[in-house]
Amino acid sequence: MVTEPGESTSTIVDAEQNSDEGKKYKPSAMSIVITVSILAGLAAGVLAFTYRLPYLALEPGRTFETEEFIAVEGSDSYTSPGEVSFVTVTQRRLSPFRWVVSSLRDGDQIFHEDVLLRGRTFDEQREENAQLMLSSQNSAIAAALGHLGFETAEPAGVVVIDVMPDGPLDGQLARNDVITSVDGFPVTEFDDLYNYLGTQIDTSIELVAGRPGEELRTVEVELTRDTSGFLGVGAGEDPAGDRGGAYIAQIVEGGAVSDLLEVGDRIVSLDGSPVSSFDDLVPLLQQRRADEVITVEVLRDSPTGAEESVVVDVTLGVRVLDRAGLSNVATQFRDAQLPIDVSFTTDDIGGPSAGLAFTLTVLDVLTEGDLTGGADIVVTGTIDRLGNVGPIGGVHQKAFAAKDDDAAVFIVPEANFEEASQAVEDLRVEGVATLAEALEIIGEFGGNATDLPTSDEL
Repeated sequence: MVTEPGESTSTIVDAEQNSDEGKKYKPSAMSIVITVSILAGLAAGVLAFTYRLPYLALEPGRTFETEEFIAVEGSDSYTSPGEVSFVTVTQRRLSPFRWVVSSLRDGDQIFHEDVLLRGRTFDEQREENAQLMLSSQNSAIAAALGHLGFETAEPAGVVVIDVMPDGPLDGQLARNDVITSVDGFPVTEFDDLYNYLGTQIDTSIELVAGRPGEELRTVEVELTRDTSGFLGVGAGEDPAGDRGGAYIAQIVEGGAVSDLLEVGDRIVSLDGSPVSSFDDLVPLLQQRRADEVITVEVLRDSPTGAEESVVVDVTLGVRVLDRAGLSNVATQFRDAQLPIDVSFTTDDIGGPSAGLAFTLTVLDVLTEGDLTGGADIVVTGTIDRLGNVGPIGGVHQKAFAAKDDDAAVFIVPEANFEEASQAVEDLRVEGVATLAEALEIIGEFGGNATDLPTSDEL
């Protein structure tokens, strides 16, 4: 076949070009490896930032000037140059990348989610913290107004905390029932019930009880005979671990040691007999009779973290509650009508640990002068209506936040003092067990913390 000059050349060139292009776009083994590696790296990078591990980090949060969240009606309110601030902790769910970052930061601590959530969802945890915040605010207001001399609560009966299993009231009364009378005599507080039961021997009694908002009912109880000595303490687990002794987690109101021992004390001897746990304590008490005087030695944690020995002579009481089948009761209170209305606006912040800061700020806002003497005070700790300060979580992170805020002092619950003081350097940390102790520390800065007016002067 005859072709035009150059035609076959052109055809050959086109064929060679096609061949080259075919070779150019055919991936080699190396290019495949590189491509796969890049894609795997990208996928790993995405997972490192987006995959959620079953771990949470507690990170230092920030401080908030408490006065900004308080509103007062029915009374004058005042501002002062100093600040009382509460402090928060951030809880973060961890990706692999954030896990590495948190593990390298001194202020962060990593926990398995089961430890912090305790079987709850995040929404359930958030709802619980919101309720704790509300309860904390109510207690803080009561503690502040009570410190100023207002009657913040009125006794309204005796609430049942526990009944004795298989005792005479088992199945008849239960937790949260409120006893309002016994044998026709009104019961408004613990002493009313305790003193009456102490006079009854080998008899039956009638209790009138019920839950708030429900119909009252009458329960007949056959008292049992029991003349063994009653110390009035409840067992519990030592939060610091097994350090020996019988750890007191509860003290019965009006009991033999209610004004002598404290929750957190550890009984280590009874009349010289060593006590390593409640298993040792119970049989020793069963050998004693009511009205006997015994010597009790306890170990008590001091604000510095050291243990101190406390020895007290105790006159044992009658096991009055046990005779009626009551394991534990307490005075039930209802809020009194107050001329001052205090409220808080902390909608997005949860938990109970700002209680002490709320109380201090209410005192500052309701009184003339400067509570802190111009100093910036960072505070954490729960508080009850009586002004007792309780432990909190996340104090390690809160210490970092307090230091970042240049706090003049970081006031923490006594139980958290050691951890807080060891968390960071160059930060003054003070541990307190009561509102009064916190005011004593703040008073060192020249304000009126220890010289507040009474309710009659407001």
